[in-house]
Amino acid sequence: MILSPILSANAEDILVDYYGVVSASSDTNMLKMAQDVFLTQLRSIDGVKVDDKRPDISKASASLPDFARTNAKLIFYAEISDEKNDSGQTIWNCRFNAVTQEDGITHSTTENYESYYKILIGAKNSIEKVLSDLKSPAPEFKAADKTNIAKDFKTGIDIESLAGTWSGEPFADKIIILRGGRGFVIFKNGATMNIKISVKKAVVDGISTNLEISQVGKSNASFFPELPREQALACAATASPITWNFSLTSADTLEGVKNTVIQTNDGTEKGTLSSTWNRK
Repeated sequence: MILSPILSANAEDILVDYYGVVSASSDTNMLKMAQDVFLTQLRSIDGVKVDDKRPDISKASASLPDFARTNAKLIFYAEISDEKNDSGQTIWNCRFNAVTQEDGITHSTTENYESYYKILIGAKNSIEKVLSDLKSPAPEFKAADKTNIAKDFKTGIDIESLAGTWSGEPFADKIIILRGGRGFVIFKNGATMNIKISVKKAVVDGISTNLEISQVGKSNASFFPELPREQALACAATASPITWNFSLTSADTLEGVKNTVIQTNDGTEKGTLSSTWNRK
């Protein structure tokens, strides 16, 4: 691997702070193995000295790490989410991030893996790609990311800036938005819903919005905790993905409506509820 200028400017090794994996997946064993593998692969790269900054080496983090100020040139961490494809197979979405301390820019690459074995044999190339992309003073983006960013400038929304932990859903413990427009809703009943964030103008119930957050993957009865169990089970079989249409009313507040299944006197029907998310 040919290292980028930021990594090869000095003869001394470049110090990288490693913060492990951020994920809400329930497959804790896989996450533990993955973050150990990433650390080993980072340490195998010439010209890099790695300081293990994981808050808990025995498990992945549930939220974005708190980056302490250090002398490290780079901060490295991975974000992992899982989802089922149409055939029911688990797909692992891995986003590898390297943050340059001098300017705070996050350089990322995202890969999808069909198994833990594929992560083992493919992750090193992805990690090296993130580091090699640092040759540019500006972050590198894939074509799909460039499209989203162009829309962001038009609407005044920077999806990357939404990353963090949010609250507001009455039956959710927390909502985690990751960089790159992905995230998860962690319900108090233990269920986890994968979500994606996109810029999309809409008018719902007379309210103008420009951000859509939508459920990814099949519905689960646990996604409807406000409904009686039997109704929730029936809804899960036929319901459309839950979506939220929001406007960013402040840097830490999203306001709008939730499109879901609501209870009526006659049973259930598609409907909307007022919704506000606040960044913690």
